[in-house]
Amino acid sequence: MIRHTYILLVLFFAASGAVFAQTSALEDLKAEINQDGHVVLTWSTPPGQLPWQYQIARGNPFPDRMIAQIYNPTTVQFTDYNVEAGATYTYGVAAIYSDNSYVSANVTIKVVPPANGLNFVSRPRTTAIVGEEYVYAPSVDGNNPGQISYMLINEPDGMVVKNVVGGSYISWVPQQKGEYSMTLVATNWVTFARAIQEFSITVADEPGSIQGMVRTLTGDPMPDAELSFWQVAQNGMTMKFHTVSAEDGSFELAHVQPGRIYAYCKSPTDDYQSQWYINGKSLRDAIERTLRRGESLAYEFYLIPDAGFPAPVTGRVTDDHGIGIEGAHVSFIRKEHFIHIGDTAGINSTSFETQLSWRSSVVDTFVTTELDGRFQLNLPAGSDYYTFVEHDGYLGTFIGDETNAMQARARRIPNNGTVLNYTLPATSRTPHQIFGQVRSQASGTSKQATIVLIDSELKRGAGGGHTYKTYKSIVTDSLGVFQFRNLAESSSTSLLAIPMDPRLAPQYYHENGGRMNFIESQELPPNGTIQNIDFELQETVRSGIGSFYGKVVLRRGIDRIPLPGTLVIAEHAETGRIAGYAITDSTGTYSITGMEPEHYLLYADNPAYSYRVNYSTAKPSEPMPVSMTYVKSSDMSRISQVNFFIDDLKTGTGIETNVTPETVALYQNYPNPFNPSTTIHYSVPRRQHVTLRVYSALGEEVAVLVSQDVDPGFHVVEFDASDLPSGIYFYQLQSDGALLSKRMMLVK
Repeated sequence: MIRHTYILLVLFFAASGAVFAQTSALEDLKAEINQDGHVVLTWSTPPGQLPWQYQIARGNPFPDRMIAQIYNPTTVQFTDYNVEAGATYTYGVAAIYSDNSYVSANVTIKVVPPANGLNFVSRPRTTAIVGEEYVYAPSVDGNNPGQISYMLINEPDGMVVKNVVGGSYISWVPQQKGEYSMTLVATNWVTFARAIQEFSITVADEPGSIQGMVRTLTGDPMPDAELSFWQVAQNGMTMKFHTVSAEDGSFELAHVQPGRIYAYCKSPTDDYQSQWYINGKSLRDAIERTLRRGESLAYEFYLIPDAGFPAPVTGRVTDDHGIGIEGAHVSFIRKEHFIHIGDTAGINSTSFETQLSWRSSVVDTFVTTELDGRFQLNLPAGSDYYTFVEHDGYLGTFIGDETNAMQARARRIPNNGTVLNYTLPATSRTPHQIFGQVRSQASGTSKQATIVLIDSELKRGAGGGHTYKTYKSIVTDSLGVFQFRNLAESSSTSLLAIPMDPRLAPQYYHENGGRMNFIESQELPPNGTIQNIDFELQETVRSGIGSFYGKVVLRRGIDRIPLPGTLVIAEHAETGRIAGYAITDSTGTYSITGMEPEHYLLYADNPAYSYRVNYSTAKPSEPMPVSMTYVKSSDMSRISQVNFFIDDLKTGTGIETNVTPETVALYQNYPNPFNPSTTIHYSVPRRQHVTLRVYSALGEEVAVLVSQDVDPGFHVVEFDASDLPSGIYFYQLQSDGALLSKRMMLVK
């Protein structure tokens, strides 16, 4: 391989301009720019014997740098994702044969700027009425409206774009009520600049109306606040209506289906708190109102300033030898914008909170390390952040030096700031790499996601005592593009894409369509350059107010160990469509919200306990399918518990577990709600005195569960409330200056 590479690069430097002497066999080499601004090379397989490999180089004016080696002899395409807009490149492609002969060709192309130079300045009307024409005249910020063309993707039947003098408009006469989602693409046919607008329209057949105002506590208008209204029918079905406040803070929805209404206002900035009507922190605190046919409801929202204030965050990124790494990229991602790792606080919420408008970029902020690997910035106190640190030649790492995104943890920024240090494991430099992109299956638009690379085979640990899989994780760029570099020559791997848009479902890669469990994923040998590993993610169906929750537990002999990083999927039993998903948190807990009153199949998948020789299934605590039944939000039947149990693999003693916690922590009890008993988990990093008390909603102490010195590690306490009435209770942990509290509900 080294000799072939040397020969090819010498030929690339040929001063004649005809980079290769033998170009006839690949004279159909072409270079094009795709819709995302990437260079796509295509060619035909040379006649006769198949080549051993393809080598691809790039440069200007000559292709003087090797960028890929492809070992699949039938490959006839390569996509270069690492190009700059406006640059000119010359590419050389050579087919190398086993006898050291070759055929080759070269091509030059200028990269047209990516199709993202436009922005929509118009907002579509989000409501309509059955049988009446819906009209929307879109506009973008281009200087030449006559050069703009519009195209609809995934539009409902009957919706069309009509062209008139001076522009275009969308026309549609809906035939039945419901919520319809679509994508509008605006393209400048001269410059190829493009803008994408995803929106939905809720159609009513017996409408009322809603109007109101969004203000700050001082009475100042709050423009651009996102208003969401959920109409809950007697059969439990819901319809969502949404709009945005105007410059004067006002809003109006003309066509809203009558019924019970829940309202939510999302602040346009992090300086103010979002709220349920009125000033509710969650749906449980929201006030329900009734909209009658032909009538109108008025809402006034007063947004409260966020208590968070800038707090210093400092740290250092080093390698395995403690040497600072310059130029490492440290990204801070708000917890609500990261992949949906289970949050037990969401058990009492609904899909409403997960359906709120998605931001175009999930990274809240980032910083680059200095010469000695140090970094510093300010973040709002009280906010929860995931961090991801990356640098070429090292494994991307989350807090706690975790390389598996499914087991990443968030860190809350305290009022006095915090220090975050990271150690990046080095990777050897190899030519092996994997390229790909993530898109929405419905709209075809690019989507950001976290990509997890998982070893397909289990390895033995030191001394042969434990089994484990290795993980690598990366975050795609804003166009959904990902690239794993410097992959080791080892066993085959699998890829999992976890979307950061909660409206989409995760997916294991397979060339014939995504899979929802590890054992059906396609094995990818990390040999040479593998590209076009593209994901098309399904949309989830979350329009209800029900929730599934529970724990995933590993059974190892008599031990029961909570299992984090497990993917739990809920799908409609009749249609097979993905209804929702969650990933278990550090306590093994998950919560899937937004369930409608239907029948569901639930299953759990953990790659560490799933492989192709011996597959250990997750056994649910309830027979499948399981039914979600409720009529209104106060029905406890809208909250259903399903636990999963995974038996340890027969070929080893299980995965490595971290038995020494880093901090004092208090976890959500389970089950919750409970009757009459529940379990509470907590952890301490060293031996210390711990007090764990339970209080009523009035602040009265009702139980002391722990009051003693405890050893470092994870601890479990049982709380029996047989003698207590139904209601809200709080449990509080006090230890070594830490004071932590959580809420639980007793229902008899």
